[in-house]
Amino acid sequence: MSLVGISVDSVDQNHAMVDKLLLPFPLLSDPEGRVIKEWGVWTDTEGGIARPSIFAIRSDGSIAWKYVGRDFADRPTDDELFNSLRGGA
Repeated sequence: MSLVGISVDSVDQNHAMVDKLLLPFPLLSDPEGRVIKEWGVWTDTEGGIARPSIFAIRSDGSIAWKYVGRDFADRPTDDELFNSLRGGA
């Protein structure tokens, strides 16, 4: 299993975030928001930002699990996330 993040921030900003937070996974840069918009997590209501979202993608490209928050503060609990990755959700 591989884990990556996708952000609308620049490559340089993502590198800085990975370094600052010591993230154990890469952050990919999507400054035009193509992936975010295509996956339906873009919102125009808060000034054009993505809702916090996590997608677990199977090797065949299908979605095994997803969580899309209602706003910037709505995120899954650690238990929800880890159980989903173990196949318990």
